[in-house]
Amino acid sequence: MADILKDLGGALNSIYYSLPQLLPQPKEIEKVIVKEVAMFRIPQGSRTFIRIAGLSGALAVALGAYGSHVFRQKEIDERLKDTFEIANKYHLIHTLALLAVPFAKKPVLTGTLMTVGLSLFCGSCYYHALTANTVIRKVTPYGGFLLIFAWASFVL
Repeated sequence: MADILKDLGGALNSIYYSLPQLLPQPKEIEKVIVKEVAMFRIPQGSRTFIRIAGLSGALAVALGAYGSHVFRQKEIDERLKDTFEIANKYHLIHTLALLAVPFAKKPVLTGTLMTVGLSLFCGSCYYHALTANTVIRKVTPYGGFLLIFAWASFVL
C-alpha cells in the first residue's frame, strides 16, 4: 500500500510540475504609450462663435420654455403664437449651425452672417409675436437673406 501511495504521489508530483508546460504560455506584456492628440484645432477667431452659440442656445431654450408655458396660455391671435414658434425653431437650428462655423473656410464671414441674420430674423419675429407690433416685421426678410448667405458661405 505504501508503494502504491508513493507511486501515486510521484505521478501527481510529475503532473503538477509538467502542468505549466501544457497550459498556454503567457505572452510578454508590451508597454503601450498613449499620446493625447487633439482631433482638430479651432482657429482662434472662431472660438467667439462657439461662445455666441452657447449664449444663443441658452436664450433659445429659455424663450422656448416661456413660449410653451406662458405665451401659449395667453389669449392672443394664433398667428402670433405661430410666429413665436417659428422664431424659436429657427433660433435653435441656427444656434446649432453656429457650432459648425469653425469648420468653414471663412469662419469670421460665415459666423458674422449667421449671427446677424439670426438676430434680425428671430429677434424681429419674437418682438412681433410678443408685442403685436408689425413695424419690426420689415427687418425679418433681411435677417432671412443673411441666414441664406451664411449657409451659402460654407461653400466658399
